[in-house]
Amino acid sequence: MPRRVPVVLLHGALRSPLGMRPTARFLARHGFDARSFGYATRRQSLEGHAEQLELEIRAWLADREPCELLGLLTHSMGGLVARALLARPSLLELAPRQRLVMLAPPNQGAELAVRNHGFAPFHWLYGLAADELQPPRVAQLPPPPPSCETLILVGGTGDGHGYNPALSGDDDGVVALHETPLPGLEPEFVGGVHSTLQWRRDVLARAVEFLTHGENSPSAAQ
Repeated sequence: MPRRVPVVLLHGALRSPLGMRPTARFLARHGFDARSFGYATRRQSLEGHAEQLELEIRAWLADREPCELLGLLTHSMGGLVARALLARPSLLELAPRQRLVMLAPPNQGAELAVRNHGFAPFHWLYGLAADELQPPRVAQLPPPPPSCETLILVGGTGDGHGYNPALSGDDDGVVALHETPLPGLEPEFVGGVHSTLQWRRDVLARAVEFLTHGENSPSAAQ
């Protein structure tokens, strides 16, 4: 019997692995070996998170190397951590093929982080993440490598205005849609608010489809 594809789950800023456990259970019911990993959003750089996570992922996969395909499903800032992780050549050697599903990722940096950069309570709450979410900092991250098939799913209202009047254009309340694309890769709109995307059955069903079939998934052909 073939082994189940492993999927790394990464939460957003100020969240914890506990919040992605329902997501892991959903993926497990659909045949994946999903595990929620944590990172200290307030105390490390993106590269620091990636270095620590690679060690944990290697330990998790130690009994099944080589791993042909590794899945990743991220929420919010977790998408930036995944990009830092996929920039590590040693991670790509561990799993030569990857499929990444990003839910509401601030791939261009976070407008809210820019607006609040001079606000002391924001820095107290977010710690180092307050700087890691700034657009010039995020621009230093490379996009996912050619070995990685990537899907971006985003929320919002669909009316061009969004939930948060402090953000420009459509948004999910936390991340604006214009912050989510990667070079050559436009997001798919699923609508809704930022905080619940990782638990919605319709969103996770689309993620399962992509993690199973990649860019050849039926929805991608529509």
